[in-house]
Amino acid sequence: MAVDEQAAISVLRAAGLTSVGVLGRGVEGVVLDLGDGTAAKVWSSRSRADLDLLRTFYEGIEAGRLADSSVMLPLIVDVLEVEGHLVSIERRLDGEPVWQADGSSPDLSTTDIDVMTEALAALAAIPAQPAFLALPMLPGEPAFGPGAAFETQLADLVARRVTRFEQALAAAHPRVADTAASTIAALRSLETAPPTLVHGDLIAANVLRTGGRATAVLDFGFLSTAGDPAFDAAIAASVYDMWGPRARDVERTLDDAWCAAFGYSRERLLVYRAAYALITACCFGEDGSDGHFAWCIAMLDRRDVQDAIRG
Repeated sequence: MAVDEQAAISVLRAAGLTSVGVLGRGVEGVVLDLGDGTAAKVWSSRSRADLDLLRTFYEGIEAGRLADSSVMLPLIVDVLEVEGHLVSIERRLDGEPVWQADGSSPDLSTTDIDVMTEALAALAAIPAQPAFLALPMLPGEPAFGPGAAFETQLADLVARRVTRFEQALAAAHPRVADTAASTIAALRSLETAPPTLVHGDLIAANVLRTGGRATAVLDFGFLSTAGDPAFDAAIAASVYDMWGPRARDVERTLDDAWCAAFGYSRERLLVYRAAYALITACCFGEDGSDGHFAWCIAMLDRRDVQDAIRG
């Protein structure tokens, strides 16, 4: 059931906890500041099993995080069940979002780019841990397993998702079978990258900043795993501005910065964008009516994406 701010405060009161302010609210729940360096998230829809897996994932991050890193990452210290609600007690993460999408296109400053670059570097500095394979890649999909390369497992995920949603995808992108085959082949041909922590959904709102420095990265769980850090860079550049009138310019600017900073090839980023579009297009519905589906189809229709997957 959905939880609003007042309901969340009541749940905390029943648990003997007191909130000193609201830190955030969304579809998944409400986050309240406990005033002691921790925060309580009152969840709307997650199961206890989901939160146990997320806790394991975050413990893996903490084990691998560099001691001198200034970018803080989530950590669940306890999970409570209160009056039918699940409540996670977590490390409080401070700062303001880099940018909140509002339908416009941002005027990217050098500082904006530097903060996002710092966040990507912090994730890429954490080597793969077994716990990073705790989470399912998407609802209804298994977690990636140990032993096989990220690039190969991503190719397998593309194949499964296209088979599962072929009718919806083909209605909007008639050559989906050919696009999928080319994407799978391109993924399998990529040189295997040393696996590190992958966020998977690094929108600008998931990166917190104070001034010109990144302070935290939030909200793992959607495509979070151990894999190629270039995947995070590819998706972050594209989803920073998904809907604005200058979205392609924003993506291009971030690509320039991250190819220079990390040595990624543009072709690799484009192959990952094709894979992302194929695997996530039907995450929020199968009838093709939602905006994310349309965005993914537009990505698959792009000439540069098609050129990259065909080599």
